[in-house]
Amino acid sequence: MADPLASAERFYSELPEVTHFADLSDPRNFRQAPLDSLLVLTDVRGSTKAIEAGRYRDVNALGVATIIALCNAMRDLELPFVFGGDGSTLLIPQSRREASERALRGVLRVAASAYQLELRAGIVPVRELLEHGGSTRLARFRASPHICLAMFAGNGFAVAEKWLKDPARAERFLIAESGDASADFEGFECRWQPVTSRRGAVVSLLVLATDHDENQRGSVYRRVMDRLNQLATPEQLQPLSKPGLKLKPFADFSTEARLRAGGTQGEAFDAARKHARKKALIGRALMGLGLAAGGFDGSTYKDELIANTDFRKFDETLRMVLDLPESEILALEGYLEAERSLGHLVYGIHRADAALVTCFVRSHSGNHVHFVDGANGGYALAAKQLKQQLKGE
Repeated sequence: MADPLASAERFYSELPEVTHFADLSDPRNFRQAPLDSLLVLTDVRGSTKAIEAGRYRDVNALGVATIIALCNAMRDLELPFVFGGDGSTLLIPQSRREASERALRGVLRVAASAYQLELRAGIVPVRELLEHGGSTRLARFRASPHICLAMFAGNGFAVAEKWLKDPARAERFLIAESGDASADFEGFECRWQPVTSRRGAVVSLLVLATDHDENQRGSVYRRVMDRLNQLATPEQLQPLSKPGLKLKPFADFSTEARLRAGGTQGEAFDAARKHARKKALIGRALMGLGLAAGGFDGSTYKDELIANTDFRKFDETLRMVLDLPESEILALEGYLEAERSLGHLVYGIHRADAALVTCFVRSHSGNHVHFVDGANGGYALAAKQLKQQLKGE
């Protein structure tokens, strides 16, 4: 008989690959997560106020930090994850719960000590979600020749989030800061300047289909994707471009340094900041000259970075960061508003003049993932509009 724990550890890496993003609108491309797996959800409490205070870089950093800490705690596994702007969602096997809790506590402490922000982190068993009618399904999307990105579907994520915010239930699932804690943030990089829109505006878009029937929801998402394809090609919609990607060697690198050092000052903080500046200077020189050194190929890295971004993703909500001119934004809003009036969906849109890039670099030779959000609030402020529509406001 197959070992269910081993099966849970291999589940994601053995999923068949989806090669066309539009095919993620088909429920048949998703598989139910194993019963012996756990759903991890994190978010920054008070993220909207922090963003309004200009701290969107810090909020993004903590959303990515959880992903990196958990991946580093289980380096022998390929973990599925989705970055949501002010938080993240991951699936982990039950067999790695202890290591996961230790890493999450480490992130909670760094959030408080280095950013003075409160991170909420919870672990919810998939088995328990299923027992309460919450399905948790995943797909594996081939984003580039180098990486695959996880896509999530099912109502289990909404159920888990509701439990974590319910005072009567939350204590069972939330991770307390007290206890053994150890988080490794190796691979976290935050060195690129905001990438200015080349077509008009960087749009953070959220679309949630509201039909109870799964196939009908898939049809709604497919229509939205088709509408976007009518407006522009995926290459035009991509918010990053080679000319727009510029390293910032003379910045203070405090966002990265605080995470790596676990504080806002001291020798470790100064060393982390100097290290980031040195690497940015070297990277800029190699890319400018088209040279390779130390496993970094300056002639190809920007192409790989663009290919390895998560500007399109799905976690039962369609999430995209797109570069659009005003005429296409208005056409898209008109279409979405018409669909909302028919009761098919709710949505959120946030405009910015640039995109932010936060990086997880395991290797500069292909194995690097880049998380994209709109500047000045991006997904978090788009989510505010979506939630207002859900309430009928």
